[in-house]
Amino acid sequence: MSEDVDILVDLLEKLLGKPKAHYELKSQITFDCPVCSYDIKGLDHGDGKGNLEINYIKHVYKCWSCGESHETHGPLFRLIEKYGNKKDTKLYDLLKPEEQKRTIKIEKIKLPEGYTKFKDSNPRFIPHIEAYRYLKVRGVTDEMIEKYDIGYTVKEPFQSRIVIPSYDSEGELNYFVARSWVPRKMKYKNPSVPKETIIFNESRINWEEDVYLCEGAFDGIFLPNPLIMLGKKLSELMLDKLYNLAKKDIIICLDGDAWSDTVKLFHELNGGVLYGRIKALKLPKDKDACDLKGEVLEYFHDLGR
Repeated sequence: MSEDVDILVDLLEKLLGKPKAHYELKSQITFDCPVCSYDIKGLDHGDGKGNLEINYIKHVYKCWSCGESHETHGPLFRLIEKYGNKKDTKLYDLLKPEEQKRTIKIEKIKLPEGYTKFKDSNPRFIPHIEAYRYLKVRGVTDEMIEKYDIGYTVKEPFQSRIVIPSYDSEGELNYFVARSWVPRKMKYKNPSVPKETIIFNESRINWEEDVYLCEGAFDGIFLPNPLIMLGKKLSELMLDKLYNLAKKDIIICLDGDAWSDTVKLFHELNGGVLYGRIKALKLPKDKDACDLKGEVLEYFHDLGR
């Protein structure tokens, strides 16, 4: 963090107490909301829920509990003025930068040349046989293949790869995963679109139901209502979607050998409007979502909420 940010965070901790969570990569920090704790509940300490979220780059704040009912949201200077003294407000005036805006250019992409759905391919074609056999070994059913438009291509630069397309909330192609079924090839070769700018298969996510966080597209095939992270970390876009759209529980389902990442992700999410709604599956170290076969209940793990 920069020196100015360090000073600002120290100022916020002075006024609001120990933070519930701090996401430095997202420039976000959460505290127990003083309005919820003191004004509404009459407590002489924080309520432990971490509902007050501050973005110290955008210089805005919001309480996910009383933000609308008590207008606990807006530009950060209002919060500083309410809970700080004149010295605090003068310090904040020195720290407050020009508002900055960042625009991310979304690249228009196409499916790989030669992409063919299995249902449209000759079942006697050797690449069809090899790719189909690979999917069957991994437990992918014909219903999954059809549901997710899974296909393959034999043309460069994605030759000998199974292709899983991704569509945005409007049904437009926004990404794809290309996985080699040939052992000697590089396992994955994906488009150059920055992963943090897209939600994989957002058109298929039902935000009214439990959402399962998983690492890869193949994992998502085996989970109900998956949010595919394309890795072990949530992008800011995904975090925003979860905060603003997810209505029920969020279940973390990373590979069995990534338990430390699961715990870290749990603590990153378990605050604000999502507090108490984060759950986790603890798989054996040699297992991943593909091994669940639809059975998830036995793997739920209490992380001490």
